[in-house]
Amino acid sequence: MTDFIQQQGPAFLAHLLRRLADELVHGAADWYPTVGVTAPPRTISTLLALDAHGPLGVTELAGLLRQSHPLVIVWIRELTRLSLVKSSDDPADRRRTLVALTKKGRNELVHIREALVVMEQASSELLDTAGEDSLRMLWALERSCRELPFLERLQRTNQKPAP
Repeated sequence: MTDFIQQQGPAFLAHLLRRLADELVHGAADWYPTVGVTAPPRTISTLLALDAHGPLGVTELAGLLRQSHPLVIVWIRELTRLSLVKSSDDPADRRRTLVALTKKGRNELVHIREALVVMEQASSELLDTAGEDSLRMLWALERSCRELPFLERLQRTNQKPAP
């Protein structure tokens, strides 16, 4: 039996990508605790960015990760609840809040980096099932959406005369 969403065709690309993302995130969420990682999978990039760049404002962090400001705030709250990051006023601009790793957050990164070695291997194996250029293809899609947002693509396509 063919998958219902597959039958719907390319118009359901977002549904397919969300299904794949959910599978990867849920798998990681179940696996991470077995290797000592307590941070939720969707927040790992935030911890890595703070480690690489030092304390950052939420807007800077959102830009760096190319995620929405509200979503990054949710992640910061989760990481704060776990005591992996802390927020403080920016001494140069009191209106701005800086987010930084805590000692616990830096210790968490040791486990994260070990886990990411396995994550990379498992992800590469999965990508290989789709062909050797599958990761490059996904990055090309992401880049194309940055160059021409999907909304604009829809609007432009909608203005074309029907074939």
